[in-house]
Amino acid sequence: MKTLAIETSCDDTSIGIIDFDWQIFSVDALLAYSQIDDHQKYWGVVPEIASRLHFDKIIEVVKNIGLDKIKDVDFISVTTHPGLPGSLVVGKTVASLLSSYFAKPLVHVNHIYGHLFSLLLERNISDIQFPLVVLTASGGHNDIYVVNNYELWITNYELTKINDQLIERREFGGYTIAKVGYTLDDAAGECFDKVSRMLGGPYPGWQRIAEKALKGGKMETWKDSEIAELIKFKRIFLSKEGFEFSFSWMKSQVSFLLKQLETKWIPLTEELICDIAYEFQEAVVEVMVKKLVRAGIAFDAKTLWLAGGVSCNDRLREYLQSYAQEKLPEVVCLRPMKKVYSMDNAAMIGLAGILEHIN
Repeated sequence: MKTLAIETSCDDTSIGIIDFDWQIFSVDALLAYSQIDDHQKYWGVVPEIASRLHFDKIIEVVKNIGLDKIKDVDFISVTTHPGLPGSLVVGKTVASLLSSYFAKPLVHVNHIYGHLFSLLLERNISDIQFPLVVLTASGGHNDIYVVNNYELWITNYELTKINDQLIERREFGGYTIAKVGYTLDDAAGECFDKVSRMLGGPYPGWQRIAEKALKGGKMETWKDSEIAELIKFKRIFLSKEGFEFSFSWMKSQVSFLLKQLETKWIPLTEELICDIAYEFQEAVVEVMVKKLVRAGIAFDAKTLWLAGGVSCNDRLREYLQSYAQEKLPEVVCLRPMKKVYSMDNAAMIGLAGILEHIN
C-alpha cells in the first residue's frame, strides 16, 4: 500500500511517498522546503507569510518528487487539521487537484495523529509492545495518549481505569487511542522559543536553549547570592493524579528573573545565560518526563514514546531513560528513528493516512 503525502500545517512544505508492506512503513521519498529563515526576523511564524510561501514552493516540491511516482500511489494523504488555516488550504487544494488529475482517492489526516504514530516509521510494527503511552510535544501541542492494539484493548484493558482522565477515544487503523492529557495554556515548544527570545536568541529556540544548557548548570558564581534562588525555577505539576500540563508559568519565571536582574543592575552575561538556559530546560524536561512516566504507571505501559519537535531534545530523552529505568525498569523508551521524523513532515502524514485508509 503506497500513498503520496502532503504536509503544510505550519511552516514546512513537505511532500513524501510512503509504502506499507503490513510490517514496515518505508519512506520511499521525502522532500521539504523549510521556512525557518523566512520567519526568523519576525521571531516566529507569520501566518500570512507562511501561506504565501507554501503557495510559491509547493508545486516545485511536487515536481521534485516526480509526477511519474505519483501515478503509482494508491491514494493521496493530506493534513487537514489542526494547523494554520491559510497554510492548510494550500496543501488541501494541491492534494485535491492531484487527486482529481490522477484519479486517486483522497484521505484527510489529523496532524497530531501523524506525530502520534511517527515512531512506527521504518520500524517493524510486530516488535512494538503494547500498551503504549505517548507524549506528543511541539510548538503547538503538548498531549499524552494511550495507544493499544484494538483486540488487546477490548479483551484485556480495563476501560474504567481511564474514565476519570479520558478526553477523547477512537479506533484508528487497528489501534485504539485515548487522549488523557493536554496543556492548559502554552506548549513546551512555544515556551522554548519565547525564552530563547528573552535571552537574546533566535527563532526557533529549542536548539539554542539546548546548546546553552550544555555549558550551564555550574552555578558557582551565584551560589551565595539571591540570584541562585531566582534561577532555581519552580516545577508546576498541577494535580497529583492528572496528566495536564501548564508551561506559561515557566515564561513568567524567566521574565521575572530578568526584570530582577535589570533592577539590581546585574548584567546578563554569557555565563548567566547558560545557567538560566540549563535551569529552564531542566524544569520543563522534569515536568514532561514525570507526567509521562506517571501515565505509564497508571496505564500499565510496555512502551513510552516521545513524539513531536520537542522530542529532538537530547536532554529530554536522557532524562526519560534515567527516570523510567528507576520507576518502570521493564518499559522500553523510544522516539522517532530520525530527527526529521520528529519535526513536521509528510512521512508521518503518509503513515497516518495509511492507518486512516485501513480504518
